[in-house]
Amino acid sequence: MPRTLVLLMAGDEYGPRVLENICARGFSSWVYGIHEFSEAPPLEAVLDEPEAYVPDGLPECELLLSLGLPQELQALLPAIAERTKAEAVIATICSSSWLPPGLRRQLEDDLASLGVAYAFPKPSCSLQEVGHPVIDEFARFFGRPRLALEVRGGIIRRAEVLRGAPCGSTWFVAEKLVGQPVEPRERLWEEAAKAHHIYPCMGSMNVDPELGDTVLHVAQYLLREAIEEALKKGGNR
Repeated sequence: MPRTLVLLMAGDEYGPRVLENICARGFSSWVYGIHEFSEAPPLEAVLDEPEAYVPDGLPECELLLSLGLPQELQALLPAIAERTKAEAVIATICSSSWLPPGLRRQLEDDLASLGVAYAFPKPSCSLQEVGHPVIDEFARFFGRPRLALEVRGGIIRRAEVLRGAPCGSTWFVAEKLVGQPVEPRERLWEEAAKAHHIYPCMGSMNVDPELGDTVLHVAQYLLREAIEEALKKGGNR
């Protein structure tokens, strides 16, 4: 289990939701430390002298988990990783404003030069194993949804989350799937999308140029794929 330092932004809803879900799924022992930023310095200042803005007293860790930080604070990740001797960084992205492509590429270069592995999943529920043990241990349980469904008489009787979105939406949707008929599929997708919205998914509704769609829609597509794959394996008895 990776010793994880969680980075949050004060007043943000996304970060605490992910943290609560990690703990609710039985992985509270992963959380080695939590730091909540109260404000974000100007991006130009951070890029010029990042070490000056790294908080004091951060514990050493294996994994840095950045949840909902604005881009000004995302720019600190290489400096924080170096200070805490982190082996890997995961920065989840629910909006392109959190980590624009240009800044992401710079962070990738900086982290690589430090020998630190990284993953910047957009949306966060697209995270999969990357071949690094620290990231892969987290991604075994949180990331791209993977389900097991039991179907009898054309009705979903049981739903188990094998891997779920860090925010917890997969578990919520899975509960709502139980009792739903698998046909017509359009109705099943409507019910899944409704539950996904109600939770709610916190993915951006703005079209992301890299994705060619909204982050929220991509998250829904990944969920739908997981349901379809589980139905193929679960059979229809």
